[in-house]
Amino acid sequence: MTSQLVRKAETFRVREHKLKPTLRLKNEDEIVEFIHKQGLVSALGGNELPSFISAILGKPWKPSRKGFSGWMDWWSIKISKQPVAHISREIEGRKDILATRIFRGTKTLVSNTLWPILDPIVKHHRDLAGRHQILSDMEIRILETIETEDSIRTDHLRKKLKLGERKNNSRFHRSLHNLESYALIVGVEDPHPEKHLHANIWQTWDKRTRQQQHRSSLSYNEAQERLLVKTVDACVLVLENQIPSWFKWSSDIQEAKQQSLKDGTILKSGRYLVSCKTETVSN
Repeated sequence: MTSQLVRKAETFRVREHKLKPTLRLKNEDEIVEFIHKQGLVSALGGNELPSFISAILGKPWKPSRKGFSGWMDWWSIKISKQPVAHISREIEGRKDILATRIFRGTKTLVSNTLWPILDPIVKHHRDLAGRHQILSDMEIRILETIETEDSIRTDHLRKKLKLGERKNNSRFHRSLHNLESYALIVGVEDPHPEKHLHANIWQTWDKRTRQQQHRSSLSYNEAQERLLVKTVDACVLVLENQIPSWFKWSSDIQEAKQQSLKDGTILKSGRYLVSCKTETVSN
């Protein structure tokens, strides 16, 4: 049986994630406010986080096997007189929001309110990479090359690494994806590309966040706990057995989960973990 807490969380999630037409986001200011309120927002959808696209449509949406026809659900919609894709690129390029792949390896918009929590986690994994305890040789080469630049576009990065041949495509893009999943690098689409060229401009975490970030005194373990609580708050309701699939550092998040349950910063109901925010709102 579904507990009263879970039912209440389901209702609360509809409101928080803007999953009704009457709640949908109607302009860019509302979208920015939504991302800052939630902290973590899935760029598309199909996972536990609030979804950028769903909040614009006012109904649940996720990528499907329908291919481009599925994207037509939102592709033609305009926000503030601009196509959604254009608004999305603008938001990713803002100084107070960045795009990573830390959650389930999918593009995730992160408010600067969470950067002090992520900072010790990113630095921990950069230290591990420096000791060759994580990342492949190619990933380390890419990371170290980006570190030597203030920013660098994908095609220039490949040229500098001498990885321009087609046979390197898969390994190169897989390496970028993995580095994004640790938030070690952050990319944004080049707003002024040459004709027919779509490429990201890459920076390291430190360089991307240096102007906005308030340096954190949190330990790695403390940061893990804070990130878990913030993520559950954003999701509102999650199946506990899915948490190991959330982050690259899944083995470390389990201890954070137990401590958060002990502290009461997240709640448990049967198979579910629930945000404490659920208990502070009326039905």
